[in-house]
Amino acid sequence: MFNHVLITTDGSELSERAIPLAIEQAKLNGARITAVSVVDLYPYIGAIEVMPTGIEGWQEAIRAQADAAVQKVADAAKAAGIPCNTAVQEDTQAWRGLLAVAEREHCDLVVMSSHGRGGLTSALLGSQTARVLSHSKLPVLVVR
Repeated sequence: MFNHVLITTDGSELSERAIPLAIEQAKLNGARITAVSVVDLYPYIGAIEVMPTGIEGWQEAIRAQADAAVQKVADAAKAAGIPCNTAVQEDTQAWRGLLAVAEREHCDLVVMSSHGRGGLTSALLGSQTARVLSHSKLPVLVVR
């Protein structure tokens, strides 16, 4: 049924709960996985000016966090014998960035957590998850 599963991760504990479910779907369907983390490299320019590392240091740290998050998925997939590639996408809107990767990689299922690092900004769904559900043409499996 599914050939290519996209799993989104921001490295948060809740997003990591989606990893076993994405792997399970891939195993059941003989699918491969793409792990994606979307980063906004310029979210709070004013705040960055007072950081000791400056914008370059901050961007490097954000990219490193994203790389570590997708690598965790890749390691779990490899341990399960599932082919997995990774992507770190730059976009000011996480939902838009992850759907761009889903389209580019020809994914046919999105697996994501109900909330990310932003926490419980909405009682039922995080804002990025709600936007993915609103804009995706693909099935979306939401993990709570």
